[in-house]
Amino acid sequence: MPLPRLNSEQKKLDRAFLSSLNFDETGIEINRLSLIFNKLCINNNYQLTREYFRDFLSKIFDLNDETIVERLFILIGQGEKTLSLKQFLSAINLLLYASYDEQIKFIFRVYDVSADGNLQREELFTFLRKDLLIVNEKEDADMILHEFITLLFKKFDKDHDGVISSDDYKRTCQENPTLIQCFGQVLPRLFRKQMVKSMLNGNMSIISKNENNLIRE
Repeated sequence: MPLPRLNSEQKKLDRAFLSSLNFDETGIEINRLSLIFNKLCINNNYQLTREYFRDFLSKIFDLNDETIVERLFILIGQGEKTLSLKQFLSAINLLLYASYDEQIKFIFRVYDVSADGNLQREELFTFLRKDLLIVNEKEDADMILHEFITLLFKKFDKDHDGVISSDDYKRTCQENPTLIQCFGQVLPRLFRKQMVKSMLNGNMSIISKNENNLIRE
C-alpha cells in the first residue's frame, strides 16, 4: 500500500515493515493506532505494558481470557516485558486483517503453550477447564472435561498419534471453519473487527471515548 506521511515515532520503523501491513491505503489507520499507542504509553517511554495491553484487548476487541491474552502478549512481544510500536501495529494488523490461513497458524501457536508443534491433552485442559460451567463437584467436572477433550481429539487428531499437530489442526479447521477457535477465543469476532475498523476510519468520537477509558489517571 502507499506509505503515509510518518510522525516522529513512525519514522523509527522500517518502511518495508510499514508496507507489509494490510491497513488502509490512506494511512489513517496506522496514524490513529500510533496515536492510541502513544497515549497508552505516555508514562512508560513509548513501551506498552502487559497491563495496558490487556485492558486494550478487553475494551476494544472484547478479548478477556487471561490465559489467552497472556499468550498473545508473550508471542507478540517475543518474551519481552513490554511491546514496541512495531509489535503493537503487527498485533492489530493480525487481529483485523489476517487471512484464514494466517489465523489458523497463529491460533495454533497460542494454544501450543509448550511450543513443540503439537497440542497435548494437558494444554487443552488448561484452556477449556475455566470455561466449563458445571454445577457438580470438581472431580466430576474434571472427568467430564477429560471426556470432552477425548471427543475433540477424535475430531482433530487426523493421524491418530495421540497429539494434534499443526497439520491436523489446519486440516480440521479447513473442513469445518467453526472449530477454528473452539479451545478459546484468540481473535476478535467479525462484528467487533468491523466496529474497530469503522472507529479507525471515521468515528473519532468513539476512538476518543475508548482511549479515555484506557488511559488511567
